[in-house]
Amino acid sequence: MKYSFYTILIASTCFLACKKDLTTDLPTVDIALTNARSTIGDTLVFKLGDTCKFALSGYADNIVFWSGTPGNKYEFKSRSSAFGKPTLSFTSTAQWGTQNNTLQVLATNKLPAKDSASVVNAAWTNITSRTPLAISATAVNTGIVNLSDLVTGASDSLFIAFKYDGVTGSTQRTWTITDYFVNNVLSDYTYSLSSLASDNAFWTRYGNVWSPASSRWVATTTALTIVGGAATAPTNTSWIISKPLYVGRVAPDVPTATVKNITASALTAYSYKYAAVGKYKITFASYNTTPDDNQVVLKEFNVKVIL
Repeated sequence: MKYSFYTILIASTCFLACKKDLTTDLPTVDIALTNARSTIGDTLVFKLGDTCKFALSGYADNIVFWSGTPGNKYEFKSRSSAFGKPTLSFTSTAQWGTQNNTLQVLATNKLPAKDSASVVNAAWTNITSRTPLAISATAVNTGIVNLSDLVTGASDSLFIAFKYDGVTGSTQRTWTITDYFVNNVLSDYTYSLSSLASDNAFWTRYGNVWSPASSRWVATTTALTIVGGAATAPTNTSWIISKPLYVGRVAPDVPTATVKNITASALTAYSYKYAAVGKYKITFASYNTTPDDNQVVLKEFNVKVIL
């Protein structure tokens, strides 16, 4: 059987005209917070240890609960950048030998490339004076080191470097760096920009002594280590440099809980207990969803938890 071009065109047009998007209705769910101890304006007051009890009626395919606690705020569900305070902390030990000033801690937000010439000539800021270092095998922690002065905005990148210098003629020192963290600290939330466990594969090393292997920096998921040579070992300058750390990076907030999904029956109650005093903005997001349509209804409560 043969079909003309016009027959096919008419059939296609008819198919497209008859095809309809699969739509849905707004959720009809209603949510009430029923057991507040008191109300101040639009804020419901509870005591620490109370359980917030919510009554649910109506229907929604999906209901998601955002408690308003750090990391669980609906208004930040799409946030990927927020400029807080970049901080550095680590623990160090120094063993063997008596050579002084063999470790420097450096930082820069301007590293055009990671070849050796760019690294050596970069505009590094020496932050060693901010980072208390070990003088023996007794571990010393730096505390929280503020790096805010090294960056200007959320889009800046920051590089951290450890530079080792060992001199021939006496036993060179062995350094171990543990508990290394770089964080973006916001007013109520801390996002990890870098740690040994997460960045083991992303450190870059440079040095003039590459044999034995221990005479250069070695990175693992728990430590950065460089083993100093004996008195006859050559003078050793060795660098290890972090990946670019984008100081304004944060993870989007996530829901505290899924109250109901599309396969579950309608609920009549939900409860939640806060672990700390504070002010919280609760959001219930109710969704009816199809492949072609998404209908959302939000229900919000301002809650204050007191002692």
